Amino acid sequence: MRLADWRYSDTDSSRDLRFDFLRGAVMLVMIVVHIEVFSLFDFIAWERAGVVSGAEGFVILSGVVVGMVYGRKIAQIPFGESALKVLARAAQLYRVNLAIIGSILLLRYLPGFDTTQVATFTDRVSGRAYPLFPFAGMRTEDFVTQVVYLRVGPHQTQVLGLYVYLMILAVPALYLMARGRTALLLVASWATYALQALLPTRPTTAQFEFAFPLLTWQLLFMHGLAVGFHRDALAAFSKRPAAKWLIGAAIAITLALAFFAQNTPNVLIPSYARLHLIPAATYRRIYRAFCQKSTLGLLRILDDAALLTVAYTTLTVFWKPLKRAFGWYFIPIGQSSLYAFIMHLYIALLASNVVQFGFDANSSPPLLRNTLVHAAALATAWLLVRYRVLYRWIPR
Repeated sequence: MRLADWRYSDTDSSRDLRFDFLRGAVMLVMIVVHIEVFSLFDFIAWERAGVVSGAEGFVILSGVVVGMVYGRKIAQIPFGESALKVLARAAQLYRVNLAIIGSILLLRYLPGFDTTQVATFTDRVSGRAYPLFPFAGMRTEDFVTQVVYLRVGPHQTQVLGLYVYLMILAVPALYLMARGRTALLLVASWATYALQALLPTRPTTAQFEFAFPLLTWQLLFMHGLAVGFHRDALAAFSKRPAAKWLIGAAIAITLALAFFAQNTPNVLIPSYARLHLIPAATYRRIYRAFCQKSTLGLLRILDDAALLTVAYTTLTVFWKPLKRAFGWYFIPIGQSSLYAFIMHLYIALLASNVVQFGFDANSSPPLLRNTLVHAAALATAWLLVRYRVLYRWIPR
C-alpha cells in the first residue's frame, strides 16, 4: 500500500475515531497505573512516554469531546438548551461519584473482602497510608457533609469529582466561544492558573483538590474544550505549511522529554528499566520546578500538548495499520471511556484481593506474574465493554 492509503479518511461522521483511539490508550495507562504492580506494561505507563500521566490525557480529551459535541449543539439549538444538557451531564457525574462512594462503603462490610487499596492512599516511597474514608466516630451530619461535598472516595476515581466542576465551568466557557471570545477564555484560564500557583486554594473543599486542584487543572480542560469547539478551523490550519513546523517542534519536544523521563530516579521502577545519564539530583531539581503533576508544571503542560499533537498526527498518517493492530481494543474502550473508567476501579479492587500490591526497591518484581495480572485486568475491561455489562445502569 502507498503511504497515502494509510491516512485517516475524514467523513461527515460527527465522531472522530482518532480521539476514541487516544482515549482508549489513556484508559490502558490508567488501569496499569492503578493496579500497583510493576510489569512489562509499565514500560509505557508511569511517566515513561514523558513527564505526563493518564489523568492529564483524560481531562484534555474530555474537554475536546465536550467542545466537539456541544459546539455542534449550540449551532443547532438555543444556547440555553445546550447549557442544560451540559449541566445534566455534570449532575450525572455527581451521582456517579456518590454511587462509587456508597459502593465502597458497602463492600467494606463484605466478609473476607479487602478494600484497603481504594479506601486508603499509600505513599509507596514512604510507605505511609492515608485514610480516604475517615468516618470512625463521626457524627451522622458530618458523615453526610463529607459525602455530599465529595471529601471522601477512592483516589483512583478522584478525577471524576474534578470533572463535575469542569462540566459546570464548561457552560460559561462555551458561551464565550460561541460569541467569538475564545482568546478571552484562554487568557482568563491562564490567569487563573497563574493566580492559583501564587496563592494556592481549594475552593470546592473536595478531596480531588489535593491531587487535581480545580483552578490549576481547568487549564487543560479549557484548552481541550477550545480544540474541540474549533476543530474544523484547526483541521484547515493543519493543511498549511506552518503546521508542519509546529508538528516538527512537537516531535522534538516529545522526544526530548521522553528521554528525560527515562532517567527518573524513582526507586519504585527497577534500575534496569531506567536510564542513568542525568544525575538524580539534577533530575529531581528540574522535576520539582517544572514537572510536578498536581500543580501542572510548565514542562508537563508543554509535554502534554506536544505528545497529544504527535499522537494525533501519527494516527492521522498511519491510521489504517494502527487501527488494524490496536483499534479493536482502544476504539471501543475509548467510545465508552466513562464506563471503562468507572469499572476499572472495581477491576483494580478485585486485583488487589488476588495479588499483593506495592513495590520493593530492594528486590526484583515478579515480572511475568505482574504482566499477566495487568493483561487480565485490561482484558476484563475490554470484555465488559464488548458485552455491554451493566450498560443499562452505568453511564458511558
